[in-house]
Amino acid sequence: MALDRDPTAGSEAQAPLVAVEDLVVRFPIRTGGKRQFITPVDHVNFTIGAGEVLSLVGESGSGKSTIAKALVRTVEPNHGTITVGGLDITHIGGRQLMDYRRNAQMIFQDPFGSLNPVHTVEHHLAFPVRKYRRAGRAQIDYEVGALLERVGLTPISEMRVKYPHELSGGQRQRVAIARALAANPALVVADEPISMLDVSIRAGVLSLMNELKRDLGLSYLYITHDLASARYFGDRIMVLYGGKVMETADSRELLRRPTHPYTRLLLAATPGNRHRGPLPEVSNGAPDLVEGRRGCPFAPRCPAATAICSAEEAPTVEVSPGHSVVCHHTET
Repeated sequence: MALDRDPTAGSEAQAPLVAVEDLVVRFPIRTGGKRQFITPVDHVNFTIGAGEVLSLVGESGSGKSTIAKALVRTVEPNHGTITVGGLDITHIGGRQLMDYRRNAQMIFQDPFGSLNPVHTVEHHLAFPVRKYRRAGRAQIDYEVGALLERVGLTPISEMRVKYPHELSGGQRQRVAIARALAANPALVVADEPISMLDVSIRAGVLSLMNELKRDLGLSYLYITHDLASARYFGDRIMVLYGGKVMETADSRELLRRPTHPYTRLLLAATPGNRHRGPLPEVSNGAPDLVEGRRGCPFAPRCPAATAICSAEEAPTVEVSPGHSVVCHHTET
């Protein structure tokens, strides 16, 4: 099968598969008849190694999906660079962009809206095989069957002729995963792939994605608002708020030693956490995304905030090897 490859390929390389430096994405808005800009991604930096899962965690509106779209180039970055596999893809277009998308695929949040209701499962999988692999009819037929088997959709002969409305939510998301695999990518951007699924089938989808990581050597940017699934699936966790990175660490280290007040808030709000009582915040307002804002975006909600937090950018502090926090008060 064309998808089978050495999962350790590139693991010895020093350079990461993905390197994002000083990424800025902004959008125009009109307020009071005046044109302004909001900045949902504000000078963000991160890397993803070959075969690694980086979990990107934050509440709705934190900029997670905008980063995902910038990474697969469905939105154009305004500043910074995105390098994938040694190629600067920040502003590529045309044939070069199409070639890049063979290596970077996306799994969307909504399994009901991401599939065309008038086409069969076979059509959804055959199209990317034909487009990206230039395969003939016999090879396409074989690849579709192999993809369905890979994601656990059997009997194959029955599944390939079904329409999306005939599938459960979990089955639709498995089709979406198979469609992403059809291009034989090195990087998969998974934008909250389990948030719209029943609780009983979420673990199965995450287990499948973990199996694909192991067998195919895939790298993931896994986007979620749930620290529990971020720890289960991710090798590292990056916490985002108001378009800015708050904290980054190994998954176990971050949950064992959450340092930024926003990370502590997310952990306290996670189902099953031992925290009882009011959440550690002084308000629950949305962050200010207007371009030119000052200070830490979490300052208006932060119980540890002082005057400097609203006036100045916080420094990046390495509290331990691989564990960095962007905060004026890492000792609190």
